[in-house]
Amino acid sequence: MRETKSEENISSFRWVVLACFMFVALLSQLFWLTFAPITSEVVKLFNVSPFEVSLLSLVWPLVFVILAIPVGIFIDKKGFKISVVIGALLLAIFSVFRIFSTIPDYNYSVLLISQTGAAISQPFIFGCITKIAINWFSEKDQGLATGLGTIGLFIGMMLALAITPFLFLSVGITKMLMIYALISCAGAFFFIFFAKERKVATIIDETSAFNLKNLWELSKLKGFIIIEFGFFVVVGGFTAIMTWLEQVLSSLHGISIDQAGIIGGLMIIGGIIGSIIVPAISDRVNKIKPFVLLDLAIGTLAVFLIGSFDSFILLGLIFFIGGFFLMSALPLVLEISSRISGPGMEGRASSLLWFFSQVGSVLLIAIVDPVYSLWGSYYHSILLIVILWLISFLLFLTMKEVNRSIKT
Repeated sequence: MRETKSEENISSFRWVVLACFMFVALLSQLFWLTFAPITSEVVKLFNVSPFEVSLLSLVWPLVFVILAIPVGIFIDKKGFKISVVIGALLLAIFSVFRIFSTIPDYNYSVLLISQTGAAISQPFIFGCITKIAINWFSEKDQGLATGLGTIGLFIGMMLALAITPFLFLSVGITKMLMIYALISCAGAFFFIFFAKERKVATIIDETSAFNLKNLWELSKLKGFIIIEFGFFVVVGGFTAIMTWLEQVLSSLHGISIDQAGIIGGLMIIGGIIGSIIVPAISDRVNKIKPFVLLDLAIGTLAVFLIGSFDSFILLGLIFFIGGFFLMSALPLVLEISSRISGPGMEGRASSLLWFFSQVGSVLLIAIVDPVYSLWGSYYHSILLIVILWLISFLLFLTMKEVNRSIKT
């Protein structure tokens, strides 16, 4: 199946569609990590354990693992507009429900149910990043569009870590949740009324049948298997590092909580900048594989160096550089996956990759503490992640370059 698009038919309205999507993507990450930076306070208010507070975040990858594949098929069948609308409405509805977990009394069960309901939105949103880029953007701009789409995710993470503590201390948890609910309803409104599907001419063949058999055939492709492994260990490892960042930096270097937050923020800021610059350069030179290899090499080296320096400034620089390269690889690999899978399979391909990333996140987050208990240092957990990333790098070396004009 080949999609035909002319440059003249792609209007500037594509940036409006992309901006609306980025807003919704931002909200999904904001809601995912809402309670992570105020864990100790939530423990006191709801009279629960830290583990129960962690479930408010952990439920997101768990729900994603269950829904990723069927939702990916739904996205390819129904298109990105209806899929993101479903995700945006779920966020809006359950953001309102979260308020009632604090009124009239603090009720952890209501909060957990609300977080679980909001988590259902994530696969509907994540699976549409490449779909929007392919639907609205020319081939030479698809890498940039995918990079901007993923930036929404990064900004949401950064805002959750930076704004939640400020709002909590300023207005309290109930008003904080009200503010988030209002923003979420606005996000759903803007996407519903301003985003739209773009009609494109396609030649349909039997590979566009929406069934699990195609998904199985996709997973048997060598290149796609390598990408699946990469998402499992790289995205999963990145999530594990961010989750354990405070404990790792405190244990290895005596870094304080506020300094750890700054260092984590620098990593995400680096990722945002990298996700704009690297895909744009990749688009211009019409090469993807060399940039992915460069990203993996420098990102892996940066993580390896975490245990080598005690200086706050040097650690901040290392994390910034690591984020710049590691996170900029994400839109590039998503673009490769869409070209390996071919038109009509983009949603399923990206959802399958996010599925592996969430499985990797759950497993690698869980393995950090046992490795620490066994060896007595968090650096051994970091080394395990580094080794897995090196394996991913070596596997990616065996892949062929994906031409932007010819689907493989």
